[in-house]
Amino acid sequence: MYKLALSAAALALATTALQAQAEGDSGFYVAGFLGGGFPGDAELTGTQQPVAGSPGLAGDPARIDVEYDGTTNYGIAVGYDLPWVFFGIMNPRMELEYSVIDADVSAGSFNGGVQSFGGDTKIEFFLINNYTDVIWQDNQTLIPYFGGGIGAAKVEANVLYAGGGAPAPTFAATGDDTGLAGTFAGGVTFKAQNNWEFYGEARYYQIRDLNFERRFIGGGVDLFNANVSDDFDGTTLTAGVRRRF
Repeated sequence: MYKLALSAAALALATTALQAQAEGDSGFYVAGFLGGGFPGDAELTGTQQPVAGSPGLAGDPARIDVEYDGTTNYGIAVGYDLPWVFFGIMNPRMELEYSVIDADVSAGSFNGGVQSFGGDTKIEFFLINNYTDVIWQDNQTLIPYFGGGIGAAKVEANVLYAGGGAPAPTFAATGDDTGLAGTFAGGVTFKAQNNWEFYGEARYYQIRDLNFERRFIGGGVDLFNANVSDDFDGTTLTAGVRRRF
């Protein structure tokens, strides 16, 4: 789904590429937000190539389906209101964002079987965002906005499961990788006094081409079995605060 990342990049550049119709307010701001993160299910797939001592047959499929609990999403951003207005109501701004989702594994299966799953996955986003505030009158206190971002996401996976009725985990999908990240978002800002603003936002994200290893960890060993990969996606619902300067 490279279209998501390409569309987010186009969205991030579109408003600055157009000729400005008028000049508006400009300036820097800082923001912080907190809310819920809802990672989508992952399907890590590959082909088994077990080393000596690792269970499995070379050439057999390795498919690890993973489900996640809802979790916390938090982050910070530094932004700048661009000094332009488009079509009389579109007010663009740019941001640099760092945010985190740290989700526990709730369930899963290997090759369609029944196994006990646990572990967690941490996602760190490093994004360049472009948002457009829709302002149609002076002294407007409720301001809808929309936009998106593009950047990188570092994903650290530690998905554990026990096969064959074992009481402790015998396999893990583990490792860390960085993929191309894209987002689409929309929200509403409430303008308070003294340059403070409060906002709520809904977001969809996607992270491309993440690669991990399936490893046999039963009996205290740590042996390679397969390379597995997938794209990650999910949604977030957050509330935040901005301080303009």
